[in-house]
Amino acid sequence: MTNQKIKGNIWNIEMRIGDCHGGGHRIIKSTVLIILLVFATVSDFKTYRIPNKLILSGLVISFYFQFLEGSFLSVLYGFSILLLICIVFLPIYYIRAIGAGDIKLFAMISCFVGMKQGIQVIIVAFIIGGVFSIVKLFYYHIFRSQLQSLAEYITQTYYLKKIVPYSSISSKKKNVIHFSFPILLSTILLIGGDFISLNVLLF
Repeated sequence: MTNQKIKGNIWNIEMRIGDCHGGGHRIIKSTVLIILLVFATVSDFKTYRIPNKLILSGLVISFYFQFLEGSFLSVLYGFSILLLICIVFLPIYYIRAIGAGDIKLFAMISCFVGMKQGIQVIIVAFIIGGVFSIVKLFYYHIFRSQLQSLAEYITQTYYLKKIVPYSSISSKKKNVIHFSFPILLSTILLIGGDFISLNVLLF
């Protein structure tokens, strides 16, 4: 075996070791994120609230991981993601189409996984949440009444020439969608896909 081939094999081994270390770090970070989301979902189902302490803890942990992976600039990047998510979802929160806790979860997740994957989580979460909502509307036989309520809201907004908070005619808690659960499922799907890709890369 020539020296060039030996050097090439050593380089490949070093690359695989580096990937394994990076993969192990990602596993730890992803596991922490899933645990935080599970606690948030349980709290949402029990109290209809997501504790600010949990969100704050998640943000601090995500910034710590970013600092380990990069530098202080990475932490600043995390803060920019947090600010951007809050600004983008502010109008949706104003009309009460999404809860403040859900927005905070999106921000926390994006700080963990980055903006690109954070957007993927958001899109898939809304798809899953939409499916859950449709199922509940038909299950409780309120699909027609909700459509009527939505039409009244659009008409009211048109004549008032301003956007006002949207209040559903159904105030029963059994009809509430705990959006933290679709967010959890979406994040698990994203992380699962990442792990599959990582295993294919390494093996």
